[in-house]
Amino acid sequence: MDYPKFNLTPEEKETFISLILEIATVVEIPGKVKVVEQDPDDDAILETAIVGKVDYLVTGDPHLLDFKKFAGVKIITANEFLMISEI
Repeated sequence: MDYPKFNLTPEEKETFISLILEIATVVEIPGKVKVVEQDPDDDAILETAIVGKVDYLVTGDPHLLDFKKFAGVKIITANEFLMISEI
C-alpha cells in the first residue's frame, strides 16, 4: 500500500485496512515456501494464499503470474478474475 502507484493518503490506507479486516481471515505462515527465485518477498504472498486455502490469487505481479497455478491455487490477473466472476 506504500507503493507510489497507489498514491494513498495515510487516512485512505487506514480505511482500506479497516475494511479488509472486517471481511478477511488472518492466517499465520510458517515461512516454508521458497519458490519465487526472482523476488523472494513474493514467497510470503504465495504462502498466504496456500495456508488460507484460497481458490485464486489475484495479482499483477509477473513473478507470481508466471506460476499460473501452485499448490492448488490458481494465480490470475484482476481482469481474468473479473471475466470468470461475471459468469
